[in-house]
Amino acid sequence: MSQVSDRPVLVPGAYDRLVQRLPGTTAQPDFCLIGIDDLLNNRATTGTGDLDAGRLNAWGNSFPSRELPEPGAVIEIAGIPFVWPDANPDGDNVRSEGQVIDIPPGRYDWIYLLAASERRSEDTLWVHYDDGHADPLRVGVSDFLDGTPAFGELPAFRTARMHYPHHVQERLPTTMWLARVGMPRRGRAQALRLPRLVALHVFAITLVTGIDVRLADGADGRFAGGADARLAGGAAA
Repeated sequence: MSQVSDRPVLVPGAYDRLVQRLPGTTAQPDFCLIGIDDLLNNRATTGTGDLDAGRLNAWGNSFPSRELPEPGAVIEIAGIPFVWPDANPDGDNVRSEGQVIDIPPGRYDWIYLLAASERRSEDTLWVHYDDGHADPLRVGVSDFLDGTPAFGELPAFRTARMHYPHHVQERLPTTMWLARVGMPRRGRAQALRLPRLVALHVFAITLVTGIDVRLADGADGRFAGGADARLAGGAAA
């Protein structure tokens, strides 16, 4: 994991969501980092001083926050940048309950998620387009405790311990996953709808637009304003 230093910007549109864009070049994809702080509804990380606040599963387990990024940090996992949620006492992740997440209208190729699941979870994530179409896409996230990638995900974080409501269990590792979902339709997506699956916990979302789509849309590797800003050595200029 590496930290990425950049200034989040509110992308204008018919929504009110903090979105950070890292533009592509002729050799690199675009990244659109979606803020989900307004949707945080579950506590899945705790410190040693608030162990009983964990709600990752029915037993009140949680990830150790000291082994995870700082709230609000921009991080990079396997080459994909994410905005880590700016946790509050009531939430540090989105427990999946069918929430609709508005996004900047655009053509995207991939949805990347940092997510965890109580046991392995698989269900339908919907993508809504500006022409009225809605595509059902399968998303799978493996068990946070088992640590085996049942859906081909990559481990984003592996912790050395797990938190219980009244104690810290050392040498009991947990896993948060990097999952991705392909978006085959060549349309302008404007919203995502999460599954109704409370075992699924989403910590961050990034949308990726591939080079071929950008070039087909007439992109030249620069923002309209002309300023380049690419990840370089783990940091965005």
